[in-house]
Amino acid sequence: MIGIQLAGKNNRIAASVFIRSINSFWDLIKDVDSTISNRATGSVRWEIASLQKNSPALVEFAGTSRIEKMDYSQAIQDSILDGIDKLTEGPEQPQFYSYSALRKLRRMADQAKHLKWLSIVAGTRRAVLTDRVFANIEYIIATGSKSLGSVRGSLDSLTVHAGHEFKIWSAKTKRPIICHFEKTMLPEVIEHLKQQVEVFGELHRNPKGEPVIIRVDQFTALEPAKTVPSIHDICGMIPDLYGGKSLKGYLEELRNE
Repeated sequence: MIGIQLAGKNNRIAASVFIRSINSFWDLIKDVDSTISNRATGSVRWEIASLQKNSPALVEFAGTSRIEKMDYSQAIQDSILDGIDKLTEGPEQPQFYSYSALRKLRRMADQAKHLKWLSIVAGTRRAVLTDRVFANIEYIIATGSKSLGSVRGSLDSLTVHAGHEFKIWSAKTKRPIICHFEKTMLPEVIEHLKQQVEVFGELHRNPKGEPVIIRVDQFTALEPAKTVPSIHDICGMIPDLYGGKSLKGYLEELRNE
């Protein structure tokens, strides 16, 4: 199990801080899940395992794999805590944290400023979100670059409840690229879900030069790879190849010429 623990100042927690923190934590779990499993919809079904309302409040989630003979739930929990430990040490992007995961953890660290403390717990491990974590994430985001550019990949994971965005998976970095688009493009985006596309727009890169976010101006659906037709497919394409004769008769006629 993995959980979020919030200790309020004077043992009280503002409802807005609690809700924002839980939502961001839930989004972080799903983001790290999709990055580790390389599945846009994630690989684990998460359920609330326990609730504790007194300060410090605690909400714990237990995961059940949706993939037969493959369970990433422990790896997801370890990666989330490892990532917080790494960001406590310095401004270096953790292995399984996408750019969007960093933004979600930053929101949690920002909410922690309104609390006595906020931590993530899993078993005997505990990682506290400090001002240092917030500052290191800010540095990673601020030291990136942006320019006009394009990316290619599968158009996946459409989201419309908090702005309009979809994800493209980078074959090079194995991380999703967040694609923001205008509402007017929604019908076109829906039409090309799960297809390979090339997206053009303002491209934001992290300090390593890897693309992480693009504000989409336009995108083009890429043609599927062409395949060689089978014998069955080409059979009968030229209906009168032998001049109305059988193949045997046609070959005998050629020999007599």
